[in-house]
Amino acid sequence: AFEWVPSFDVDKFGRISVLKCTSWRVEEYTLELAECVVGLQSFTEDKHLFSCSGTIVEFLKGVGCVVTSASLVKLPHQDEIADKLKVNVCLPSGETLEGSVSNVDFCYNICVVHVRSTSQLPAKRFSADTTFFNFDDCHSKDVVALGRLCKRWSLNVASGKLTPRRSQFDCEELLVSSCRISKRGVGGPLMDFDGNIIGMNFYDKKETPFVPGFIMLKCLQHFNDFGRVIRPLHGLRVKTLHEEQLTVLEKIHLVFPGVCGVIVEKVQVPSPEHSEIKAGDSGVMVDKIEVHSPEHSEIKVGDIITHVDGIPFSSAAEFGGILLDTCGQHMLERQKLGLPENDNQMSTVISLKFDVKTQRGRKSEKTTRTINVDKFTPSGKLNRWPLGRAYLLRRIENGILYTEERYG
Repeated sequence: AFEWVPSFDVDKFGRISVLKCTSWRVEEYTLELAECVVGLQSFTEDKHLFSCSGTIVEFLKGVGCVVTSASLVKLPHQDEIADKLKVNVCLPSGETLEGSVSNVDFCYNICVVHVRSTSQLPAKRFSADTTFFNFDDCHSKDVVALGRLCKRWSLNVASGKLTPRRSQFDCEELLVSSCRISKRGVGGPLMDFDGNIIGMNFYDKKETPFVPGFIMLKCLQHFNDFGRVIRPLHGLRVKTLHEEQLTVLEKIHLVFPGVCGVIVEKVQVPSPEHSEIKAGDSGVMVDKIEVHSPEHSEIKVGDIITHVDGIPFSSAAEFGGILLDTCGQHMLERQKLGLPENDNQMSTVISLKFDVKTQRGRKSEKTTRTINVDKFTPSGKLNRWPLGRAYLLRRIENGILYTEERYG
């Protein structure tokens, strides 16, 4: 018989000594935030599922709210919560408390765990600031990633910088830092050198993707208001304009100097007659369009989007944040009117107006396009979050272990 057993790497995440090259103030901010950073372990039917980190963002009436990655609770290859789940929350002192899963969103890979405590738990909120991510500014881009093992005084940190490139993962709102963490640091906070929590970390071998803090705040607000995160199913896949190749940026700069926003990579419009956007407009750039009748759509791959409903933005993360706000406002208005909610369908349409810059051959144009949205984006099946989990393949005969090989 053969048996697959989860295997976890030896943790190579850094210790506090990595900050000795920074100022004492940065180290002090790190130690203050460390009080809010917990280690997390999940089990299903007594089998270890995953270990990672989390941040206590709120403590109210004896209940702490821990924010972490949905990888803690999901099945390895499915966007589903594991059955018979048990979650341990490990405090800095080594005390272990039992947590309960409150909310999960697989699109942004976010999980909220509630934990009861008779003593006050330190908490710190994510920062709502978006200016830190503006690469046009000359302020410091230095950051610190924090994580914790499930044992006493086991703080791990890694320092790095915010980098102006896109993560290899699907989620458009993800940003990247040069911090090198391990999988145990997944779900932990990313801090700037002023002590603000600017994001939640995920894992990649060469860099650290993270969900920006202002997106995290909007998702937590959606959880609080609606029990889930609500996104409009608008059919556009975009990326931040400055992440485009230099040869493409040179052509854009000649026609639209100083433009910023997103560029459209893909268009998948369920009802193309409702759409007027084409690839290539400014702000967000469209790269690819896949619609049932693309000739009826005026949004093309390569188009650049600079504003949504008159609101300017400079990145795909800000673009996503505006859409979260729009959907949230729509749902709050429905609640005030006492209208019923459907899991995926809007009874009324949201009209999204985009300021678009397009170039068709030698013709360039600045215009406004509209997409009418009547569906929400499902929680899963939109973004992949591969962790490359390792396994041991054991050959067992008559209860005797003959071979053991590591895969992944």
